[in-house]
Amino acid sequence: GRKRRKKNKLPLIHMNNKMRKIVTMENNTQGIKLIKEAVDVLPKEIRKSVYNKIRNVINYEPVIGIMGKTGAGKSSLCNSIFKGNVCAVSDVEACTRKVQELIISFGDRTIKIIDIPGVGENEAKDIEYEELYKNLLPELDLVLWVVKGDDRAFSADEHFYKNVLKPVGGDEKVLFVLNQVDKIEPFREWDEEKHQPSPSQQINIRKKEEYLIERFGFTKHPVISVSANEGYNISRLVEAIVRSLPKEAQSGVVHQVKDEIKTKEIVETAKDGFADTVDRAIDDIIDTVLPKPIASVAKVAKKAIVSVAKSVWGLLFG
Repeated sequence: GRKRRKKNKLPLIHMNNKMRKIVTMENNTQGIKLIKEAVDVLPKEIRKSVYNKIRNVINYEPVIGIMGKTGAGKSSLCNSIFKGNVCAVSDVEACTRKVQELIISFGDRTIKIIDIPGVGENEAKDIEYEELYKNLLPELDLVLWVVKGDDRAFSADEHFYKNVLKPVGGDEKVLFVLNQVDKIEPFREWDEEKHQPSPSQQINIRKKEEYLIERFGFTKHPVISVSANEGYNISRLVEAIVRSLPKEAQSGVVHQVKDEIKTKEIVETAKDGFADTVDRAIDDIIDTVLPKPIASVAKVAKKAIVSVAKSVWGLLFG
């Protein structure tokens, strides 16, 4: 039979992306409308405050710091997780020396990525960066510390983590990412067809994870091994990111994550986190404004609002 000529599908893809953004904004409007209707069951004096508080929860802009030495693959990691190209991938030496703010937006919500310089490349700069990190950390919901899979020099990183980040809460906020694990020996055994490590590589990857834990001495979050360029283990990394984020930041991040790497666990964790945040936000207002007898009745009504908020999560963040 005659071969069919392939059609250029790029315009269709472009149109689909445009339509998706329109649908996303329409869904968002519908979700907010349903929440507003649910809020109307509360006493009149707190309706506006509760509605505005929930809107603030919905529009919360998460801030994630990403750090690591030059060549660790920070940019390619961002591009493997989030919709659209976020960071400009570059081989230029020390291309991320300065702090850069990157805004990721899809629909009418955004998240902020703070690209901060890695340590251990220059002793004089490391001293300068100590103050920078101490000032930045309180503003960040999470820090992704990207380590190159075949890197063996950790003394500067170890000093920085234990003496600069940990004393100001870094152990709570830092998630270590072992990237480029396709380069871990024996790298020639990497399964290019399945985009995953060979059994021998897997053993060495586990050893590298254990070595990092031993050197840094952290226990709060697990080390996640990935290969951004190969698309290996990215969903597992996103699951770890979502679990590590404050609850108010989870949904905003998940909204920007590529659909193909969103697992059921990612969505359910964010959905539960959103419901809990709304619950706490309403409680704060009820406890502050209403007298106890009315507050008790309002808290019964609050359960219905939280239930609606959770049910429309897909409209707001899906």
